[in-house]
Amino acid sequence: MLTHPDMDHIGGIKDFFETFSPTNFWDTANTCEKDEFGDGGPHDEEDWLFYKNLRGQDSSSDPKRLVLYAGAKGKYYNQGENGTGGGDGLQIHAPTKELIQAGNECDDFNDSSYVTLYRSNAGRILLAGDSHDKTWKHILDNHEDEVRDVDLLLAPHHGRKSDRSYEFLDIVNPALTVFGNANNGYLAYGAWNSRKLPFITNNQANCMVVDTNGSSMSVYVTNKIFAETSNSNTFYSEAHKAYFLRTIARST
Repeated sequence: MLTHPDMDHIGGIKDFFETFSPTNFWDTANTCEKDEFGDGGPHDEEDWLFYKNLRGQDSSSDPKRLVLYAGAKGKYYNQGENGTGGGDGLQIHAPTKELIQAGNECDDFNDSSYVTLYRSNAGRILLAGDSHDKTWKHILDNHEDEVRDVDLLLAPHHGRKSDRSYEFLDIVNPALTVFGNANNGYLAYGAWNSRKLPFITNNQANCMVVDTNGSSMSVYVTNKIFAETSNSNTFYSEAHKAYFLRTIARST
């Protein structure tokens, strides 16, 4: 899944496809164009051209390119093999066709991000892309019950300050939030701290692994010092190649 066509989300896509050969590729019906690139790294023209080639494909291609919208149903991602069910798996809450159209018209694709809810036996994980205020208005107007009190939130816009409303946190109320890589000065700590919502940043933890096997989620991190500082009972997991940090459990 590519949530939206920003280079900090596209970077590395060519290597990813060459390494893992995914069968399906979830994309958006965006009309984004880019013509300025640095020297390699995440803003690499080779990655952009690779993505544009994928964007020009369809559901009959290899990999199969799927353009999905809020409420979409399909086998294996939220339905069983016989086409029934839909309680677990990936629930798509954004984008809508209207949000995609608006993004294409203003050449700002944050509000055309995929926002998906992964439902597992261990709890619910909300993957928020770079979703902004228009997206959250749609989600809270149409999917409020599904996103209320989630277990884990991947913070929208990597947790960076982005001139936005954070009122959605009052409903989502995540038991734990993960912030992406960003300079500390750019992260919206205040919106979480004022609501007493716990979070972990990539700056602190380095890589994070969340294990959803079992009845609760277990969080592992690759920064040994952070794990030892945060949890005196930490241990190294050979299976996860990381150190145990905590179990995600909502306080009662």
